[in-house]
Amino acid sequence: MSPIRDPIHGYIEISPHIEKLLDTRIVQRLRNVKQLGWTNLVYPGANHTRFEHSLGTYYLASRLGSELSEEERREIEIAALLHDIGHGPYSHDSEDIIEEYTRRKHDDVLFLLENPEIATILDEYGIKPSAISSHIQGKTKVGQIITGSLDVDRMDYLIRDSYYTGVAYGIVDYEHLLRNIRFYDNNIVLYYRGLKSAESLLMSRFLMYPSVYDHHVGRIAGSMFVHGIDAAISEGDMNAFELQLMDDYELNERMRHFNKYSAEMIGRLNSRNLFKRALYVGFDSVDRSIVRYTRIHKDIEREIARMAGIDSGYVLIDIPKIPDFRERNATVLMENDQLKYLDDVSNLVKIMEESYSSDWRMGVYTLPEYREKVGRIARDYFNVEKVPKQSKLEVV
Repeated sequence: MSPIRDPIHGYIEISPHIEKLLDTRIVQRLRNVKQLGWTNLVYPGANHTRFEHSLGTYYLASRLGSELSEEERREIEIAALLHDIGHGPYSHDSEDIIEEYTRRKHDDVLFLLENPEIATILDEYGIKPSAISSHIQGKTKVGQIITGSLDVDRMDYLIRDSYYTGVAYGIVDYEHLLRNIRFYDNNIVLYYRGLKSAESLLMSRFLMYPSVYDHHVGRIAGSMFVHGIDAAISEGDMNAFELQLMDDYELNERMRHFNKYSAEMIGRLNSRNLFKRALYVGFDSVDRSIVRYTRIHKDIEREIARMAGIDSGYVLIDIPKIPDFRERNATVLMENDQLKYLDDVSNLVKIMEESYSSDWRMGVYTLPEYREKVGRIARDYFNVEKVPKQSKLEVV
């Protein structure tokens, strides 16, 4: 197979075992699953797919696994290519609803690896589907390359997402980083000389969250999408197990013919006729314990809608998780061969770790005409503190 030309990594050479997997229906579905879901409503260029990202992750894994045995390298390359086959339509935007109904996370892909289409190819190389599944979930030594404290999955999506959104925060010297990540006592470590490159990667992720991944328009669109899907499942238009195997285009088309509410939500998304923020606050206004309300957000939505005198489904509660900062567990091999945790070596990483929660926002979304009423009720319901505004800078 001829090399594949990628705008991020240049020419990507395709190994024979990868070529066979690329042509499967399970992998080709990823061509029609957007990497950033509905984020293209904010950044019009964000139309790249899980397929491109999977190729990029495979390329970086092959680079980082160059010192592994032939068998280990083949397995980690396959795992890298297949690590996202469990993503549903619009990627992370459907992830929570799929997990709610199926109890599968997007990396629970053993059922897909055991599909004869994939399993037959793995069997040719004497590879068990369970081995690839363990690598994808980071449960093995080599699996750390894909799912670890400093992994190639993250390297690729940060650079790729930055490129396609046009947000310049994703500039990372991954070449230098790859040269300074190695296995040491069966664990991946970062050589101290690569510290600045690692800081650059983590700073990129830190800045991309509020600018891209948690942009309020993307959050609103994602919430509308999820509520439309939830209604479709509740009304019996489809089941969540079926949902996980669809692509963006199939689901988009089918939702137009589902129940009235689901059809309205997808229609609004396709015409960018979105709900608006009735309430949008951070931890300076609400207690951190509010994150626990995620489990009962549907009950809260119904209650606020009842109090506002509007139909249920037109009040959307969005309580995001606080971003996981597992990078703090990355191990740095110092120049004196001593091992230290990354946040003990880098003050910058320590500051980022402490600052992630400052960008967290809870949202309550509704139609424009209900915005003021719903906002007032939600503010009282959540006991939101009013933060005084400083009208001008004071010269000291």
